[in-house]
Amino acid sequence: MLPGVRISNPLHEGEVLVEPLNYIQQMLSRVVGLGAGKKAKTLIVACGHALKDSIQYVAYLKFHDVVEIIDVTGSDMSGKCALTVEPQFHAVLIAADSPAMMIQIGRLCANYQESGIPVVVIMGWPPPMDGRQFQREAASSGNLTIPGMFDVAASYIRGGKGGDVLEFGTFQGRSLQCAYHAFNSRQYAKDRRFIAFDSFAGIIGKKAGEGFFDGAYATSEISFRFANFLAEIPEDRVLVVNGPYADTLGVNAAKTRQLLEPLVAGLVHIDCDVEAPAKLALDFVTPYLRQGSLLLFDEYDLHHANNAFGERAALRAWLKENPQFDVELFRTYGSGARSFIVHKR
Repeated sequence: MLPGVRISNPLHEGEVLVEPLNYIQQMLSRVVGLGAGKKAKTLIVACGHALKDSIQYVAYLKFHDVVEIIDVTGSDMSGKCALTVEPQFHAVLIAADSPAMMIQIGRLCANYQESGIPVVVIMGWPPPMDGRQFQREAASSGNLTIPGMFDVAASYIRGGKGGDVLEFGTFQGRSLQCAYHAFNSRQYAKDRRFIAFDSFAGIIGKKAGEGFFDGAYATSEISFRFANFLAEIPEDRVLVVNGPYADTLGVNAAKTRQLLEPLVAGLVHIDCDVEAPAKLALDFVTPYLRQGSLLLFDEYDLHHANNAFGERAALRAWLKENPQFDVELFRTYGSGARSFIVHKR
């Protein structure tokens, strides 16, 4: 039996519609518009509170004929019984209440990913980030959000020869979207490249004690590019280095370096969650760091802030191997992220 229940009569009679946020309306409209050109429908796979929101959005926008919703609340989320690909759908949108549920629904949609159909998180956590959502935050804020951190970083790095933006562990590009719109809102985006490094196969190389399962946060480059499209980022502004880090940053690092030259690392965002890929990322960017470069770690305090695991362990090992560098805390942000200024001794 396939997981999920198809929602055929989404609203109860007399239920009040709630107007969706403007960016959700815009993004859903863009997805549906693409599908209309292909005479195709859009599928939303949802659970929990995000399911109710999905029903409300579709009803408000009068998309009943072009959007179908599947409720997977209470379904087997192990991925052993994935959704069967239905040819009428051109895109799949995930609506989840938490990162854990997002990962689980993503496993249910694996067949769509493998078929080359984009599967993108659009409601719940985390939606694509476009220019309308982006709001500047004061640099002195004591509790910066992730978008706020990238806004502060853009102000710090500025334009001209401030260096490129590199992201390791990009998933569907939420942080890179924040970075692009932060720089673009200050007219600095044109001065730099935005480079995404990912295998899109999910977390690889965890060690005992680091949690996760192999393949957590798996997606596809097609889904990543589709999310950027929804976030209104021109396709030619993002360069993707696709492949396992052991390859692109390891045995074939020279080939990757040749592809990216000339390169100056102005902002390096590491969102690898576990130590091994984070350390490979730091080793790769070492020649491109300069005085004042920024290092951002999205999950720095993961694993109960244990220095033996994750991005903390990677930074400590890298600093030990590279005494020519030191780092100074710049800002803390999000729920456990930190940024550092790089100093060259």
